[in-house]
Order: sequence, then C-alpha cells, then structure tokens
Amino acid sequence: MNRVHTLSDDEVRALERLHRETNDADVRTRCDMILLSNEGLSPPQIAKRVRFTRYTVVRFIQRYEAEGSQGLYTEPRSGRPRRVTPDYKANLLAAVEKEPRALGLPFSNWTTANLAEYMTQQTGIEIKPRQVERYLKVHDWRLRRPVRTVKHKQDPDLVAEKKTDR
Repeated sequence: MNRVHTLSDDEVRALERLHRETNDADVRTRCDMILLSNEGLSPPQIAKRVRFTRYTVVRFIQRYEAEGSQGLYTEPRSGRPRRVTPDYKANLLAAVEKEPRALGLPFSNWTTANLAEYMTQQTGIEIKPRQVERYLKVHDWRLRRPVRTVKHKQDPDLVAEKKTDR
C-alpha cells in the first residue's frame, strides 16, 4: 500500500487542522505526506517535496491507514526512562538560588559535587556532578566563588564625603 485511501472531506479538514495547530514539526510534515498522497502524488514525489526518503513516506502512509491521525505522532522510544524529571530540575535551580548555609549545610559555596549530594538527599535521585553542571549550564548558571565586599558595613555619608575630598 503506497498511497493513502481517498480521504473524505472531514478527514482532510482534520489533517489540515492538525497541521495548523500542532507545534511538532514532524507531525506537520507527516500531515503533508498524507495530504500530498491524497492529491495523487507518488511516494517518491512526496519524498522529494518533504525531503525524506520514500520509505519514510510509505511507512507513515501505512501508519495513517492503520492508526488514523494517531499514527502521525512519534512513538515512545525504547530504553531506560530518564532519571531526572522536570520537577528535579526545578528543585535544583531553586537550591542553587539559596546559600548552602541557609539550607543548614556546613559550607558556604555550592560546588557541583555538593549540589549533587544535596539533591540526592532531597530527592533520592542520584546523578553525577558533571550532569548537574550540564543542567546548570543549560539554564545559564555557573557556580563561582562569591565576591566578598564590606560595602554593607560602610557609612554612605562618610563614603560620599571621602569622594568629594579629592
């Protein structure tokens, strides 16, 4: 089966609506494949237009025939599920924003090793410090030593007076 069955007007409208409303570029391209097949184009012609192989086009036509529009979505991949959840990442970023001593920890500055250990205690999910560093980098965080100043202890009037004395 290299071509889709002749689609009804409702099926065409449903595919066009899915094409318009989805944020997934793969689903949009697959809608194009089915609609182009309905217009009478062969899989090699469709493949040339959507820049996929004809085997991919045929595969999605067959999936559409078997499953309907659900066949256009990406199937779950095999393998171990991710350990780090979006909730873990949110907790990680929230922890970095706080000082370690404020959380009752015996050190003043975060390191990726300390942060990984703290997150393991909090969530039970153990990841390596290098992975923590990657998650922080994605969110533009860099763990650095804080710059210590005594500005908060200075009298602003005295500072202003010293600057005008020059």
